[in-house]
Amino acid sequence: MAEKKKDPARVLLKNVRLSYPALWKPKAFGGKGDQGEPKFQGNFLMDKDDKIGRRNIEKLEDAIEHVKAEKWPKGAPKLAAAKICLRDSEDMEEMSDGYENCMYVSTSNAKKPRVLDADGLDVKEGDEGAPYAGCYVDAIVRVWAQDNEYGKRINCSLEGVKFRDDGEAFGAAPVDADDFDDDDDEPPARSKKRGRDDDEDERPAKRRSRDEDDEDERPAKRRSRDEDDEDERPAKRRSRDEDDEDERPAKRRSRDEDDEPPPRRRRNRDDDVA
Repeated sequence: MAEKKKDPARVLLKNVRLSYPALWKPKAFGGKGDQGEPKFQGNFLMDKDDKIGRRNIEKLEDAIEHVKAEKWPKGAPKLAAAKICLRDSEDMEEMSDGYENCMYVSTSNAKKPRVLDADGLDVKEGDEGAPYAGCYVDAIVRVWAQDNEYGKRINCSLEGVKFRDDGEAFGAAPVDADDFDDDDDEPPARSKKRGRDDDEDERPAKRRSRDEDDEDERPAKRRSRDEDDEDERPAKRRSRDEDDEDERPAKRRSRDEDDEPPPRRRRNRDDDVA
């Protein structure tokens, strides 16, 4: 079996940080030369002071020199930094998260790249183990030279991405342990837990039913004829015997009762002496 010839323009980047990924859905570019065609893309960050980062930078620089010599054998044109895929973060107009002290390579491809998890299995967006902005990945890219009506450039094609390790997701504010310390001596007053009775006070008044409204507007019950006659009926006339009883004089004491002598006083011994 013949040994596969190595492509000097094809580079394996190890342990680089992924930024601005569009790995599953293409994103439109607005730059001239790309004609605004939606493409898959991703930027890969390499620390200039890190050994692995410097090795990745060297491999990209070698690939860039190779395609320049291949495309322009009589001498490559002088290209501005913005027209070369490998760039220094210090040249950015506005520094993005994670780009400090880094070189980065900007990649794109009209063809969907292969995206793998740490075990080498294909993953979809949102799957567990899928690459995300801020994580560390291994990436396969291919450098190529452009020379057409849209200008002269050194571009980089995105071929594949494999998740390697977690990193702080770009766009999320960092949280330190000290952020949970409160400088105030007194804890903030805790809001009183609303009880069921509080809800009862704010609950709108129960709407009166039609029967209740009719009950209030209904005229008072008319008194019966018997009740009216009872109030207007004169008091019951006293009988002749009852009237005679009230007017009859008190019973006169009999003569025998009036002539009854008073009780005799008992004589004592002293009375006889007198």
